Amino acid sequence: FNFLYMYLLFDIGGSKMRITFSRDGESFEKPFIIETPMEYNEGIQALRDIKLKLVGEEKIKMVVGSIAASFSADANRLIGGGAQIKNWLEKPIKQDIKQSFNCPVYMTNDSMMGALAQSHFGPAQGYKISVYLTVSTGVGGAIIVDGKIDDNTFGFEPGWQIIDAGGALCKGWSKKGYLMDYISGISIKQNTGKKPEDIHDSAFWESRANFLAMGLHNVTTIWSPSIITIGGGIMRSIDFKYLEKKYREELSVVFPIEQPILKQAEFGDEMGLYGALAYIKIHHLG
Repeated sequence: FNFLYMYLLFDIGGSKMRITFSRDGESFEKPFIIETPMEYNEGIQALRDIKLKLVGEEKIKMVVGSIAASFSADANRLIGGGAQIKNWLEKPIKQDIKQSFNCPVYMTNDSMMGALAQSHFGPAQGYKISVYLTVSTGVGGAIIVDGKIDDNTFGFEPGWQIIDAGGALCKGWSKKGYLMDYISGISIKQNTGKKPEDIHDSAFWESRANFLAMGLHNVTTIWSPSIITIGGGIMRSIDFKYLEKKYREELSVVFPIEQPILKQAEFGDEMGLYGALAYIKIHHLG
């Protein structure tokens, strides 16, 4: 293993961009944080500038990063994401980063990186099959099998599961009954007119936890994990003990004896960077 090389890690979120580096593939330095630029070219330039600031002209062995967006099937372009990165869509992002640093590039969405982080460094360590769910502006998640993101054709979209066909359970919140329509930050703001963090009504949050428990029930019956970790900003408002109680009640009909472990995800805003580190550990050091 060559210590002359280093890995550049990044996480591009809806509001902040975090960039750091790792010399050993096992830990990273304190991240450099900026507001996510609205303009794509500014974002790519920021990556270059911050790399120079952090490590000067040193050669990068690989760039690994997560982005709060959905990727094209060939993983070369972003095809969906929040308002902050709408000008980043359909640009040759992988190619541009590769040209900037003259090295291989691996990128995936933040949910998949979050799942890797939990599986390699967090509560899901040591479990063969684990699931990570994030409930924030949107709802995402991924399944890890044997320490790697499970094979998939279109990525994973647990937020799009239908939990309320016909929309009868919460009038006016959803036409189709998708899980994300009841628990995502964007939907809560649209339906209440308030930011989630400004809502302090415990009955409201219990009603959201009830919907999330249904979603967890479905994820469990389809993916059959040993452990589920849950993260994201909305989880700061949901009572975890209440959620777990509702989840176990929902699931007791199908699995009355043994059920998956349910844990709060670790690493907060640095989760994507820990996921990038996990990717290096699997594919370059393992």
